[in-house]
Amino acid sequence: MSSTTTTEEPAEKRPKVMVQQEETPTRCQHFVQRKKRYCKMTVGRGKQYCGEHEPQRPPSTTTTGDESETGTDRIPCPLDPKHSISATKLDKHLRICNARPVERPVFIQPNVNAASDGEDDNSQSEGTAVNERKLADVPQDELNGLIAKIEAIYSGDCRINAIEEMILQHAAFREELTNPSYGPQTLKHLTQSASLLGIVEREGFLRRDTAFVEFGAGKGQVAFWLATVIQQSVKDELANTKVVLVDRASHRHKQDNRIEDRQIVERIRADIGDLVLKKLDVLRGSKNVVGLGKHLCGGATDLALRCLVKAKESSAGGNGEYLQVSGFVFALCCHHRCDWKSYTGRKFLLDRGIVRDEFELMVRMVSWAVCGTGTSREKRKVQLDGEDGVKYGLTRSQREKVGRKCKRVLDLGRIEYLTANGFNSQLKQYSKSEITLENVCLIGHFNKSS
Repeated sequence: MSSTTTTEEPAEKRPKVMVQQEETPTRCQHFVQRKKRYCKMTVGRGKQYCGEHEPQRPPSTTTTGDESETGTDRIPCPLDPKHSISATKLDKHLRICNARPVERPVFIQPNVNAASDGEDDNSQSEGTAVNERKLADVPQDELNGLIAKIEAIYSGDCRINAIEEMILQHAAFREELTNPSYGPQTLKHLTQSASLLGIVEREGFLRRDTAFVEFGAGKGQVAFWLATVIQQSVKDELANTKVVLVDRASHRHKQDNRIEDRQIVERIRADIGDLVLKKLDVLRGSKNVVGLGKHLCGGATDLALRCLVKAKESSAGGNGEYLQVSGFVFALCCHHRCDWKSYTGRKFLLDRGIVRDEFELMVRMVSWAVCGTGTSREKRKVQLDGEDGVKYGLTRSQREKVGRKCKRVLDLGRIEYLTANGFNSQLKQYSKSEITLENVCLIGHFNKSS
């Protein structure tokens, strides 16, 4: 009688058993108008909407154990009605909601830099109502009259009609600026930062016991290179020198995160308009404070200037130390974002017959200097090559000149404000116009004898 031997098949030859996978969760069916797309949140089994967008239904008289089925579980958040929450988790949500009130730091005082003492005295004069008119709606004779005022101020002041070049480069950038892997955009920003730090060094701000405050720091490129200079300095040459970054937003991929010595850098999240420098603990022990800014947009420049003016020679508290503002270097830009409330040169303009509604027209005209034709791409396509179209009674080249003069007159108002508050200031071209059309910086030194 023969016996049969059963041999087990190798695992790789066995028939594969098909395992039924769960269906991929579907996406929420709510269309987000602001983003022009559907919500990307996944939904529960058998549902069409995520918890945030679940339509509210009338309360059900039946009790089922699952309150979400009644449609009454989600309610608007008491702190921010823009989003909804589960009513059963209200207490927990109120403790972690991003809109919850937080304790205000001592260095924050709302609108402390919005206007200086006494500046409001003249702001109630004629023309204080906000002018919402477009330039196209302004009568030509009125526009010509304002342009004549601007040209008279510009031509009568040598500080702004002949700005000298001060294009420098700090030694720390030598290798970076010759790196062949960098594209034009990266080199553009490096070139500007190199010149600004070269100016900082030439003006004598780069010394020991100094705190550099970069206003509107963004991703912190200038602060990163300044910290690099400090770290590479000879021992004790820049001892007790630090960099403080101020910005109201929290940015990703910040350059200051790459700074190795964390003792010399600190980032402060604050609006410049609310910042009280003398209450910053990080500035204690610094004998000098220097302001920095690379392209402080419009009104942010005025807020930063007023912040420094208010802080000069203010007691920093403790051990008889004082907060001494030595000066600043600010790269200027975006004059079209200046506003009457924060602008530091209001008295200067009012004394020269330029009232608020004319100021509002000026900040519209400054865009002529940097925005090309001011027409849409479609209209530019149909224009003839080389055509210098007339608009507002001016050719394109004439409008560019007027726009530049508007910028410089606004800057002159800032210089007058600084002079009245003990600063010697001047304008310099820190970059070629091929690098950036916003190539003027404002440099200031505090005059201790004033």
